[in-house]
Amino acid sequence: MNDSQPVFMQIMDIIESDIITGIYQIDDLIISTTQISKVYSVNPTTAVKAISKLTDAGILYKKRGIGMCVAEGAKEKITKRRKDIFLNQTVDSLLAEAKTLGISLDELISVIKNRKGTGNINYD
Repeated sequence: MNDSQPVFMQIMDIIESDIITGIYQIDDLIISTTQISKVYSVNPTTAVKAISKLTDAGILYKKRGIGMCVAEGAKEKITKRRKDIFLNQTVDSLLAEAKTLGISLDELISVIKNRKGTGNINYD
């Protein structure tokens, strides 16, 4: 865990990423709040808050007597929200910082194109 955002939000991001990457599928039982608090060394209340927020957002649902499961459409909801944040906040921040540093739009596009397909990311 880091100090850049509240711990419950970091836990939410971890679970959401696990859903997006397919670790958790629709109707899969997710890690319990007790397990979350042990694995991430957080207060159980923090784990409950993260799960509660994901439930309120329609990402998880409670299966009586079993635990919390991934809701239908969860992956799509997460992807849409994260894409909106990326396109409306991250890109704006990137462009503002590039302008501050004197990086032209052409130079920025060139760097992005040159990085395309390098490392673990491939945009074919």
